[in-house]
Formats: sequence, C-alpha cells, structure tokens
Amino acid sequence: MRQSFIHKLLNSHFADPCLFVRMPHEKNAIQFDIGDITALSPSERYKISHVFVTHTHIDHFIGFDILLRMILRRDTPLNVYGPPKITACVEGKLKGYTWNLIKDYPTVINVFAFDGKTVSRSAFRAENGFKKEILLRSDSDGVLHSNPHFKVKAIKLDHGTPCLAYSFEEEFHINIDKDLLLKKGLTVGPWLTVFKRHLRENLASGHILTTEGKSYGTEEFSDIARVTNGQKISYATDISMNMKNIARLIELARDSDVFYCEAHFLDKDKERAVERFHLTAKAAGSIAKQAGVKKLVLMHFSPKYMDSPDAVIDEAMAAFNG
Repeated sequence: MRQSFIHKLLNSHFADPCLFVRMPHEKNAIQFDIGDITALSPSERYKISHVFVTHTHIDHFIGFDILLRMILRRDTPLNVYGPPKITACVEGKLKGYTWNLIKDYPTVINVFAFDGKTVSRSAFRAENGFKKEILLRSDSDGVLHSNPHFKVKAIKLDHGTPCLAYSFEEEFHINIDKDLLLKKGLTVGPWLTVFKRHLRENLASGHILTTEGKSYGTEEFSDIARVTNGQKISYATDISMNMKNIARLIELARDSDVFYCEAHFLDKDKERAVERFHLTAKAAGSIAKQAGVKKLVLMHFSPKYMDSPDAVIDEAMAAFNG
C-alpha cells in the first residue's frame, strides 16, 4: 500500500524530538513538537500549517521563532495546538519582538489550548501587532483537528506539568487501480490527487464527480478506487511513568502503524525516570506491545547513554517483541 503521508523524525535519539508529517502533492505539512527544526529545508518549514506541541519545555518549543520568521507574510494561517499554557507561551514569544511595520502582513496565528476536556481558541494577527484575541471555548473529546483526509487526537498526560500525546489517523486509504484507470481512457497524472480529494469528500454522499470531461458516480469507484483502512501514527514523549498515564497512552496508540515514543532512561535507572517524569525504554516497549502497534520508533534518549544507545534500543525492543 502506497503511503498517503510521509513522516520522519528530524533529529537523533539524543536531540530534540520533532516529527514532520507531509502529504505528497499537498501544499501543507504538520509538525509534532517544535524544538530544533533546523534539519527541515526552508520549503518544508514554509509548508507547516499545523503544529501540535506536547508541552513547552525548551527542547519542544524553541523552534517557534524559526517557524515564525518563515511564515511572516504568508497567507495561510499557522495553527498551534498544545496544553493549557500554550496560549501564554505563544503570546510571550510574540511580545519579545517589535511589530510596528507589519500592519499590511496577512499573517494569522491561531492557538488552541487543550486541557483534557475543553479547547480554548485565541488568535494573533499581524495587522494588530499580534495582540491576543480571545475567540471561543468549547467542549472537546480530544479530536483537535479533522478534515476529510485525517484527524489528530490528543490526550492530556502528566510530565510534572500538563503534557499532550497525539495520534494522527487517516480516515481511510485510497489506492487507484492504474490498469483499470487506463482501460477507462484516463491517464495517470497530478489530477489524481484532486480526484482522491474529491472522493474523500463525497464518497458517502453519492455525488457525481467530473474529471477530464467525464462524469463518474460513486458507484463506479469500486473498480477504480480501492478503499481500505487508513494509516495511523502516534507520538508521545516526556511522560510520567504512572498507571493512569500508561493506560491512557495504550488506548491512544492502539493499533498504530507506527508509534513514536520516548525511551529516556534504562530500567536500571527507573527511580531517576520517576523523579524526572519520563518513561524507561522497557516501559516504552511494553506500552507499544500492549497497544498492538506494528512498528515502534524510539526517540528522546537521556544524554547519559550517549556511549551506549544500543542498550536503550535493545531494552525497548525486548519488551516490545517479548
């Protein structure tokens, strides 16, 4: 199955955990945590439209300034999601600069603060010097963003401070049977991206789609488009190793195709992990196993294991595969 989205960690096991997600042929991209993002090219940074922050410790948020510099003058809003303090942290970043020459800029930054039950939305607009506008507060089941292509869900966990973990789930996956496509007199090309987008939006409605001068009803898609279960990735880091956190994280990551998870300490340093509100490698592997994930990708190792990263990997994978 060809992937509908491409995802990659930006840094090494010991550097800032940052996950970049993009959809091929789409203009926008998504970023989970925004620490050191210098590994992204300028064009990749410019595509980021949604940022999902776990918490605002410096290694998860310092890259906001780099992204802000990139999106000034951009028409597409930047949407930032995070725990309850995220609005104050964005506001503090913006107050650190002088904005007397940006009234004609179209830049808008929307901020969504999730406390586990409700979402509070604020906006910062270049035209008024990025002064905070409080827009609304609403109940939330944790789904912070959704569109016909995918949804992003969050849960609130504990890291000595509120910390969010996320899942990114494709609603369903579409593969095009190119042989049948050609038999219908259609050619393979960029228009298929638009075709898939229309199909996602109209599959359940019975609408007629027109492509290359020909119209197709949704009943005709069965032999051209193969609809299967979508892909799912989950992302979790900086999590206190208590039973409530672990149980909630297992449910969030359930059946993920890929689970990105911190493995900050070895189990022999479990007491230190508890003191610092982090997971051990063994706990990460156990969570992944109980959640039934297909692939576990480890990140955010403590620098104390700089000379022995394989020990961290081996411990996590033993718990995951055992």
